[in-house]
Amino acid sequence: MTERLWSLYEEVMRWLERIRHRVGAALCILYPTIIPKGIAERWKYRMLMSLYWYVKFMAIKAGQRHNSDVKRIQTARYLRKLLTPPLPPDPAVNVKVTTLDGIPVRLHEPNNRGHELLPGFIYFHGGGMVLGSSEAYESVTRILCSRLNAVVISVDYRLAPEHIFPAAYDDSLKASKWILQNGERFGIDVNRVAMGGDSAGGYLTTLMTQALRREKDLPKVKVQILVYPNVQFFDICTPSYQKCHKIFGDKDGVLPNIAVPDFMSMYIKGESEPRFLKAALANLHVSAEFKKSDLYRKRLNVSRLLPAEHRQLSSYYEGPVNEENGSDDIWNEIEQFMMDRRFSPLIEEDFSDLPPALIQTCGFDSLHDDGVIYANRLKEAGVEVKSVNYQDGFHGIFSYQGSGRFATANKMMDEVISFTKQNL
Repeated sequence: MTERLWSLYEEVMRWLERIRHRVGAALCILYPTIIPKGIAERWKYRMLMSLYWYVKFMAIKAGQRHNSDVKRIQTARYLRKLLTPPLPPDPAVNVKVTTLDGIPVRLHEPNNRGHELLPGFIYFHGGGMVLGSSEAYESVTRILCSRLNAVVISVDYRLAPEHIFPAAYDDSLKASKWILQNGERFGIDVNRVAMGGDSAGGYLTTLMTQALRREKDLPKVKVQILVYPNVQFFDICTPSYQKCHKIFGDKDGVLPNIAVPDFMSMYIKGESEPRFLKAALANLHVSAEFKKSDLYRKRLNVSRLLPAEHRQLSSYYEGPVNEENGSDDIWNEIEQFMMDRRFSPLIEEDFSDLPPALIQTCGFDSLHDDGVIYANRLKEAGVEVKSVNYQDGFHGIFSYQGSGRFATANKMMDEVISFTKQNL
């Protein structure tokens, strides 16, 4: 009896906590936020930003109180989960949590499947390598499973700042190799496997497809889906970064410019380092000497990788920032990571024989140009690429799937389904 009462008490307290935080998030709708003209479904975006602001305020407060970036990120994870309504069961999809070679994954199978082998889809969630989970992406992975009639494996790679580079890379590669070697245990046709993700998940997808191409004894990944991928950390002042800074300022928007070096710092250092953030936002984190190198000019210089017409069409672009300047001290600290092909997708010299790629970008996203850059590198190597830009989209929109969500997100999913089917 005592245990039942205690359990009931805990359930009531969780319910009250959820109500308290939801009221706080609702009140944040009064907080002034920038809603640019042309962005998708302005009122839905406004409501989303109220949730974003609340989580951000509470996380920063927790981090300051404990003087800990770990506490800041853990609070953000907790509140995002608490404030996200659980999805009702889907009768068309069977979901189970398991491990593959020690890596936690969420496995999705069509409930009406027979005994035949089905295609597989390995999905990496977004969240800047510090946030997100397979559970948080259920609305995405369930749709992939049911509409592709495929087995979808959503990977829960370890997150920073608790687990620094190369933890996420290692986990993702381990799970991917296991699927390609043993997928038939789950009824997967290992010769028909797609791979994809959004934001950080798109970043991991680029790294995985490059790494798996080097594994000659494994089946080839058939298609890669890159949704607003983050593929380079050498230039944080591309035209799309400059555009978003002028529209949203330093802190507004789903992905303010400071978030990218913030997440990067936590991924490689285990903490957010103000000195590094300041240098990165001014494009001074790469040394002047390295910027003069042939490697940088040929493979990493945004001025070369972005088409001239792309730079000229952006009314927000004021030209390269500190293209000839940089900090030797900071570069010495980060060079080992930036030059590691497990960390920097653009370091790879040979892009040939990579899977056909769908690359989706959004008009209100600082990472827009990263997608353009990667598409151009693939095209130069003769890889089939389909690039689609959603001018009214913003960073993160793809994860808001289903009825009542953003119409642009549903259009993006339609394109993902179509391209994947064509190439599987």
